[in-house]
Amino acid sequence: MVSQRLQPTRQAYFRSHLMAFLSLIDVSAPMLLGLIAAHLLLPRASITLAYSNWLLAAWVAWGAIRGRHAGLRSYRYYESIVIPACALAISLLVLSLVGASSALRFLLAVTLGWGGVMLVTRYLMRRLAPAMVVGVLPGQLGDLPTDPAVRYVVLSSPQQVALQELDELLIDPYQALSPEWAHLLMHAHAAGVPTCTVASLQEELSGRVSVEYLHGARLGEVPFLSSYVQVKVLIDRLVTVLALPVLLPLAGVVALVVLIDSGAPILFFQERVGRDGRLFRMVKFRTMRTDSERSGAAFATPDDVRVTRVGRFLRKFRLDELPQFWNVLSGDMSIIGPRPEQRAFVEHFNQEIRLYPVRHWVRPGITGWAQVVQGYAADTSTTVDKLRYDVFYIKYLSFWMDVRIVFKTLQTILTGFGAR
Repeated sequence: MVSQRLQPTRQAYFRSHLMAFLSLIDVSAPMLLGLIAAHLLLPRASITLAYSNWLLAAWVAWGAIRGRHAGLRSYRYYESIVIPACALAISLLVLSLVGASSALRFLLAVTLGWGGVMLVTRYLMRRLAPAMVVGVLPGQLGDLPTDPAVRYVVLSSPQQVALQELDELLIDPYQALSPEWAHLLMHAHAAGVPTCTVASLQEELSGRVSVEYLHGARLGEVPFLSSYVQVKVLIDRLVTVLALPVLLPLAGVVALVVLIDSGAPILFFQERVGRDGRLFRMVKFRTMRTDSERSGAAFATPDDVRVTRVGRFLRKFRLDELPQFWNVLSGDMSIIGPRPEQRAFVEHFNQEIRLYPVRHWVRPGITGWAQVVQGYAADTSTTVDKLRYDVFYIKYLSFWMDVRIVFKTLQTILTGFGAR
């Protein structure tokens, strides 16, 4: 919605007070829940150590993970899982180092309690929050992303702008500004009002890179590939090795079920395109008939008739991907990344879709942002959409982005629901 005037200051104050209240709940909940749980679940002698350790871990995790929030609607639900889980991991690590192992029940209770409080408060706050107010500078009323969580305000002159009533300022970095508007931007930075572009706002609202990057010349101006990429391969291998006691028995059960249902071969090998266009043999449990690609490469669809009865179940819970942890150990794949495509598809899309090779800047993954958000791509149009999510992932690649994808993937595995 586009408006010619700002909302009353009362609404801006209401929004800021809600955001402050939400932060207060986030910080105070582990303290109050910890006090209650400590006196109910811990021996008196260990209360001080366990409680202080939990409180410190909770505040460290909250401060390290909580992202920038321009408005209440940008408080993500995943934070209610990731932040308490990281606090739990920190607490367990510290207690194991000091030799205190009797606080597990206490830590599980406060972790679940804090996560529940964060989830409920985020839901209520998002329902109560007024729309995020974005100030639009003159000449910026182009293709503004539409979203009920955003209200655009046309700024006719710098003198009429009250920065405390804005959540963000929308600017065009390629358009020259008058001294008056430039002075306003300086005040905005000093007042803590963030600036955004149409592309960055679209990314924030949709979780995918906008067409502006896919069909323009601005991609090279974005600092892709953080230093995290350098250690990601080590993390992948370490996590895989630590998970082997769980992965191997589970893979054995799946292999037996596939053998009983559709016979040999149990595994399916296929040439896929990896990082920098290198070819590798990807392995997975066979979920289709043995003659499924006799006529050549074809898109997989949610209701694909080539999929076996057991294969449909394995795909629903992503159990067919288990053998790909071998590809992770060999260095061809990562746990998180764009899904690897067949060579024929890659050669076709490299010609049809601008910047399609960008998705091969990183190792392909067992699961990824495009997979958990969108799922299957069945044609060129949906492949373009999938590419937007893949480029978004590469642009914002970080440890916490990977953690978020892991939790979304676990949600699909445990419930059978979600994008696949």
